[in-house]
Amino acid sequence: MRSVVHGRATMSYGFKAAAATAFAACDVALFMIGQRTTGALGPSAGLAISLIVDTCLIVVSAIPRTVAVSVLATAALVSLGESVAPGLLAPMRPLTPITLAAGIPALLWNLATALSRREALAFAALFALMAVRPWTLNWVWLYAGLSATVPLLLSLYVKTRRELLRSLRERAEIAERERHLSAEQAKLGERQRLAAEMHDIVTHHVTEIVLHAGALRVSTADDGVRAAAEQIRQAGERTLTELRDLIGILRRGDDRPVEAPPGRDVPLSDGVGELVSSAGATLRVTGESGTASPAIARAVYRVVQESLTNARKHAPGAEIAVEMSHRHGSVRVTVENTRPDGPPDPSLTASGSAVGLEGLRRRVGLLGGTFTAGATARGGFRVSAELPEAVPTRGERDTE
Repeated sequence: MRSVVHGRATMSYGFKAAAATAFAACDVALFMIGQRTTGALGPSAGLAISLIVDTCLIVVSAIPRTVAVSVLATAALVSLGESVAPGLLAPMRPLTPITLAAGIPALLWNLATALSRREALAFAALFALMAVRPWTLNWVWLYAGLSATVPLLLSLYVKTRRELLRSLRERAEIAERERHLSAEQAKLGERQRLAAEMHDIVTHHVTEIVLHAGALRVSTADDGVRAAAEQIRQAGERTLTELRDLIGILRRGDDRPVEAPPGRDVPLSDGVGELVSSAGATLRVTGESGTASPAIARAVYRVVQESLTNARKHAPGAEIAVEMSHRHGSVRVTVENTRPDGPPDPSLTASGSAVGLEGLRRRVGLLGGTFTAGATARGGFRVSAELPEAVPTRGERDTE
């Protein structure tokens, strides 16, 4: 990018140098034809001033204010010289109405581009005053002065139009971004509405299951049926509580607490021991095991379950260790397996969805926890998640 900009700048300077050379050639041609000064400074005084002005075209973009002051000073000297000492700095009978350098129109165009609008207008007014020479009341000077300022005014118009188009383009881009954000907000609102509808539908049907299970537990005389009905009722209640917690997390704009009410929390290690035992792994628990909202307990269970499943599929014959560390207000669960004894079974590794760990990462993140997974230095694999014992509310997230 820097080389491209440098190349463009070099081309610009080269073009201006060529233009300055062409204008200088015009001034020399006029001098050779007969446009010469007759004052004490000699016949080449006017040509020298014109060549200096033409040379300023090369550096007008680098030092525009210096060039503007130089042009104004030159115009003032020539104008006053023609009034005080005719023929000193400008020929007595010029071949063109404009006695300044041939490169003045191009110089004024570039000055209007390089200067700010206010500075360009001030320069145009001062230059027109010097070129018109109101103290002479000559129609030729009036025409010449106004004609000399036309390139500057035209350049200001082009510059203003370009800025207007750029502003309109930026406004269009901003409007497009706002439209995109509005569409994203509409999608988010629709997702929240669908989540609320899902909550209502599932809650209605699960509530019916819980009620029917409770009625069956009361009305039946069979102990086995009564026990099964009680299990169904408890599972339905846990499902309703966990569903309410998860829906509360998805409702970002809801400031109500999403934790389960007192007395409805469940043990964090509920079901983990049986899961670890059935997988042939070892379980180590440190700290005092407490209770947590069903969403947290379910997330802990899912981390252990998915980690054990992956270890059995990808690390056959490896030893698996599960550790649950209870701290004040949080729990960390770690599942680590050693190096496998042999290659995994391709049929088992291809049976999964390949998104289990990513799903756990998102789930733990939604609950306000942290999740890491990766290979160990000894060739094994470790999955670790740290979760709070209560689902944080939106207000608590904002204060963290």
